[in-house]
Amino acid sequence: MTSDLKRTLALDNELLNAVRLIKAGFSQLQSIGAGNDFYHLPLLTLASGFERFMKVTLCLRWLEKHGSFPTSKAFPSGRSGHDLKCLLEKIRTECFLDDYVNNIPIAQSDVEYLNSAGLLSFISVLSDFGQAARYYSLDVIVGRKVQTDDPDAAWQLLETEILLARKDLMDEIEENPASNRIRLEVNKEVVARLERFARAIARLYTIGRIGTEAKRYLAYIGCFLHLSDAELGTKNYRLAGSAL
Repeated sequence: MTSDLKRTLALDNELLNAVRLIKAGFSQLQSIGAGNDFYHLPLLTLASGFERFMKVTLCLRWLEKHGSFPTSKAFPSGRSGHDLKCLLEKIRTECFLDDYVNNIPIAQSDVEYLNSAGLLSFISVLSDFGQAARYYSLDVIVGRKVQTDDPDAAWQLLETEILLARKDLMDEIEENPASNRIRLEVNKEVVARLERFARAIARLYTIGRIGTEAKRYLAYIGCFLHLSDAELGTKNYRLAGSAL
């Protein structure tokens, strides 16, 4: 097996794993509710999934631009290699090409969304989790200085902000505090924001024209690529991630 073929197969597998992880993470978010406050699992899954998705996308762009696979210096190593905020900035600057952004309105909308506080607040928590926060409790146990906030608490704070911005949900809390719809609606909003992020990256593979090789993977990313605005947050991802 040639070196390039081996790398191509590895890239193929990495993208497949990325999509499976993201879908599994959405499933785990949809399961959060009464009797299930295991936030660690979706944070772990989504942080890994989105990191892989962005890195594969950058690899495909590098392949198109340089005619070869990237070297080990293409991404930061160590803790910095899990910095989703840094990877997202590289996606914005290296993959959202001028011709795409300037001539296609949907691309402009995607760029605006990737810069929005509504997305970046969640990406920040996932980024911290990937770099250090996944060991928050262990750091506390051994007396090591913690470098981030408690990731569960940080994520729940973002959920609370969604809740406070929804008058209908606040009214429902007053009328029926035990209503299950409140949790379902918050979960729906969180998944919708992250789906929109995944869709923006997936569009780069087609209308974004980041490279001819990227078009080979439409079957993998179609689950995000073909999401309409009306569908965001509505798909049932239960049991997702085991297969495409």
